[in-house]
Amino acid sequence: MKLRFLCANHRQWLTSHPSEAVHRYANSYETGWHLSQRDQWEDALPHMGCAFETAEILMTTRAIAPAGALEWFVQSLAGLVEILLKLDRTTTCIEVYQAAAERLRQEANQKISPELEAFIYLHITRLNRERRQLHEGVTWPVAAFALADSKRGDIVYH
Repeated sequence: MKLRFLCANHRQWLTSHPSEAVHRYANSYETGWHLSQRDQWEDALPHMGCAFETAEILMTTRAIAPAGALEWFVQSLAGLVEILLKLDRTTTCIEVYQAAAERLRQEANQKISPELEAFIYLHITRLNRERRQLHEGVTWPVAAFALADSKRGDIVYH
């Protein structure tokens, strides 16, 4: 199953209005974070997912500096992974890890500084390691990460 948190219309609108995407990210991340702090995982999921997808849009559009967009992408990924694990959605979590690592690979192929490229590859390595561990049933402290069927369907939250 593929999770999508932004519908096609909202995704297109945010892509064409990058300054609004900055505000959407901030609001979605903050709401998701506060709900997570109260263990309201189901309620937090669409907000953190929206923040994650919006951060990806910000990386793509270069609406903010690449290092900042990367930081927001990784930050919202950490929140999303934590929520998915709390909801016992391991398979979805593994898929999110894989998609995030692929997106970071694409970013590393852009014209960026060698320092940012190295930073991206460190994240890719860590994401792949954590995805494998999760697939093997090994758990780790997600809070530490926050610091730094043949027929598939889509679930769209907004």
